[in-house]
Amino acid sequence: MSDLIEQAIFTSADADGRAGYQVVARSGGVCDPDARELAVWGPSHDALLQSAPNAASFNFHPLPSGDYCLSRTTPAGWEYSGRGAIRIYTQCLIVPPEVLLRFANNPFALLRAAMAGGMLRVHPHVPRELPALRLPGKASLVDAQLLTRLAANPGPRWMSNLVETALDSVSVALAGGPPAEHLIAGLINCLPLACRTEFSFSTGLRFSSQRPFRVVALSSDMQEQRRVERTYGMTVLRVNEGVEPDPGAMGSWSRLIARVLRSGRINFLSERLAALQLGADLEDLPLRGLQLLEDFDTETVTCSTPSAIEPPDEAVPDFVPTAPSVRAAANDPALAVACECLPEAPSKVLEPDSPEVLAKLEELDDLVYESMGGGDTAIERLQMVWPKLREELGDELLAESREQYLRYALSIWEQCAAPEGARSSARTARALDVLCLLFDEVP
Repeated sequence: MSDLIEQAIFTSADADGRAGYQVVARSGGVCDPDARELAVWGPSHDALLQSAPNAASFNFHPLPSGDYCLSRTTPAGWEYSGRGAIRIYTQCLIVPPEVLLRFANNPFALLRAAMAGGMLRVHPHVPRELPALRLPGKASLVDAQLLTRLAANPGPRWMSNLVETALDSVSVALAGGPPAEHLIAGLINCLPLACRTEFSFSTGLRFSSQRPFRVVALSSDMQEQRRVERTYGMTVLRVNEGVEPDPGAMGSWSRLIARVLRSGRINFLSERLAALQLGADLEDLPLRGLQLLEDFDTETVTCSTPSAIEPPDEAVPDFVPTAPSVRAAANDPALAVACECLPEAPSKVLEPDSPEVLAKLEELDDLVYESMGGGDTAIERLQMVWPKLREELGDELLAESREQYLRYALSIWEQCAAPEGARSSARTARALDVLCLLFDEVP
């Protein structure tokens, strides 16, 4: 592990018998595979979307070594050849994962600190050797001021749509709306730590298949937008154009972002992301989103209840997932082990008013746990029975049951991690299907 940041410069030069765009200088710790990758991704003549003298693009992508390249591309005078073309100059910082983590896996936070420290600048005469750098400091997990500005423009629905599109697409191109730098930084701030490095980006370079960034900016030229969309299969998101996206068609994590931004409760997102730390990757987000939506709604109700400001009479014990039913355990041996150590099902602890209600909750327990355990006919019966039970018992009585089913599904999610880190997709998919039904989501 190292806290050193190596650097390299990619620009047009006539050096060591080679002419044109190339890696003209690098510090001693930049390995050859990384240097070759920098040469492939490096932007050359006319690569910037804007032609203004102060135009800039901030870029981020992984490297073969496991480090990350964070770079700034700017115009820098005329090319050496004298043909009258503007020279494009890219300074690259080669950042180890542990250093990026210190800045909350947020490339924008690290780049801001590097610029403030004078680390990103154009050398009038590029030195043959560059020193490795040290960057002190760290960054907060969420930039609350940025998200507050984005909640005003383009608004919660457009920001949640950006999150949804980025999660569901191989690559996304942004057109319109606030500056791409702000939108992409907002996207990064809306994701857990472990997910942030999955999104390579460029804020101001023309799209090129040699630079397969996951998120890029596009110009306002509709012909160019259609070309990128048609030729490269990119998803083009035209922010602030047309009808606002429908939040009902979004996944749980995107809807969580919409609610957080609409309510202004950025601190809720900060606290929950801090609790997750590196414990949530992209595969986790559907279940994590459902869990946090439940927490968000619960806290909203609690905060709006006058009695909530009074201290409780006694401490509430930490929640523990409920036990599956005997029939569900029979369908899945792994659940049988869980039966021996988990607390009782919701119908045993809710203290219903009548034996009839108890029987209905027990029936729901059996169907839910059998469905999560792999019973094909159980989930079909659950699909038929759930609407009737919900109508008869009401959301208030079922709220605790659904919360505990959610917690139990999360315990399945955690238990399904194999030693090498791969999850049992069948079990987690079944649990997610059941939760989608119980929480009125589209599977």
